[in-house]
Amino acid sequence: MNKNIFISYSRREIGFVDSLVDKLEDDGHQVWLDYRSLIPGTPWRDQIHKGIDEADVILLVVSKASLSSQNVEVEWKGVIQQKKRIILLVFEAVDLPDELEKYEWVDFRGNFNTGLRELSSQIDKPIAEEHPVPQTGFKIPGIVWLAILLSVGVAFFSLPTLWTLLIPWVLIPLPYRIFKRDYHFSQVQAALLFLPIAFIISILIADFTAEEFNVIMTGTVLGIPLALILLFVLRSPGMQRWGKEQATLPRFANPYKPNNPHPTPTSFYIDHAPQDAKIAEMLTGMLDRYGHPNAERLQDAKAVFVILSRFKKDSDADPEKQVVFPVIVQTTEDISPELSKVQWIDMRSGVRRLDAIAQLLPEPEKLLKALGNRPRGSMLVLPAPVAAMQFFLTLLGVFALGCFFKLLIELFSFDVFSLPNGGSFITLLVFFVIDLVLTGLLLVNMVRTLVQRVGRLANFRAFTRALGGVGFLAFLQTFLGFQFDSRIVDVLGMDAPTIGFITIFPALTFLVGGIIMAVFLVIRYRDVRFWFPSLK
Repeated sequence: MNKNIFISYSRREIGFVDSLVDKLEDDGHQVWLDYRSLIPGTPWRDQIHKGIDEADVILLVVSKASLSSQNVEVEWKGVIQQKKRIILLVFEAVDLPDELEKYEWVDFRGNFNTGLRELSSQIDKPIAEEHPVPQTGFKIPGIVWLAILLSVGVAFFSLPTLWTLLIPWVLIPLPYRIFKRDYHFSQVQAALLFLPIAFIISILIADFTAEEFNVIMTGTVLGIPLALILLFVLRSPGMQRWGKEQATLPRFANPYKPNNPHPTPTSFYIDHAPQDAKIAEMLTGMLDRYGHPNAERLQDAKAVFVILSRFKKDSDADPEKQVVFPVIVQTTEDISPELSKVQWIDMRSGVRRLDAIAQLLPEPEKLLKALGNRPRGSMLVLPAPVAAMQFFLTLLGVFALGCFFKLLIELFSFDVFSLPNGGSFITLLVFFVIDLVLTGLLLVNMVRTLVQRVGRLANFRAFTRALGGVGFLAFLQTFLGFQFDSRIVDVLGMDAPTIGFITIFPALTFLVGGIIMAVFLVIRYRDVRFWFPSLK
């Protein structure tokens, strides 16, 4: 018999909950899940209470995060007061409040499919538990053990790439982070994909003995396949269920395609900061296209869209008298209490699906399903091209710093500073350090601009000029590196060393990465255009 099911959970178990809901709906159950069922513009807490009232069964995902969540506590205490049926889904073994110890439970710490079969049977036919809810003990799915073992191997074989800084920072602690469910998937994926390139560069720039060369070649031959297998495993459904929200892949949560070319006209007003004018103009144009009249005053509109960002956190709109849609386009804090009570529309990953908003404005019950946004809470969320640019700039910075350390090692190996003309090497090194400092200052300001949308570089032209400056400094590093080579040849009368070759890689990264980024930014230009604040 099909049931109405309400799921109470912590956002940290979003991957597990996604898989669970898909399976339950395949079995014909009606599942109430916040980010698929909440109605934008309506107080979310009232909707949750209604979802609980209408549910036949409450599934409570038991974990450290859920039992420490005040919202989850309010939910299960309300369920107990209503004397509704609760089934505990044990995601982690934790100490339970006394009130929950008597309820049915299913252990999901091991095999997911086994737990799912037990849950399906238990939903249809309640059972009397013979054993208490497990509050201690340790279980990990087999796929997680495999990921940990693979990550240990990858971390070991990546040791020759320590000079890159980024790879060891991500990959060496990865086994522990997988165990703690605390890894960031996008960072790990970037490090694993970059690892083969780092291996090749390590072979080219290093002066190995034959034995050392054989060791690093063996590590390369074994490490690259392990890295690719690990990436495949991390993308598997089992690992997506295991990780916290930052360890899961972006997902279109519940696609629904509205087909209403002539919705009931609804007067609207867009309340926004001047810096978000381009977003407001785009939304206005789409609403106009579907026949919705634009009210001249906020008070005259039936529906008010409030564009929330670091530039605007409050509104004069009255949620008691109007339908207020908070539209969050940038992660920000201190949103007004009145707007915090209302279910928002999350467009931090990009302003899109505006046609769905226009078609469903008179009937927002299906709006979240049409938008398909996974909940991400207060975590930093950036549009894809902005996040890619942030990673590209970070990679440039750590690459330049790593090459600098490699440069110092090579210089000291030739003992150039003790030579009669050692002062000329010091002069070159000073220029190199100045170049590196200027590069770092530019990169830090550019990354801060991308994240915060403020500062002198917070417009596309200024940002592009700064990026050109970074490129100039990268090529200047290469020029200085070859100057070191030339001086060593002149002073020591020996074959040219590899110092200049070491310093070519930041410039090469800028050139190749810049071309790739340019293509990506052209494809996703609209997101970039919206992200940079409008000029006042």
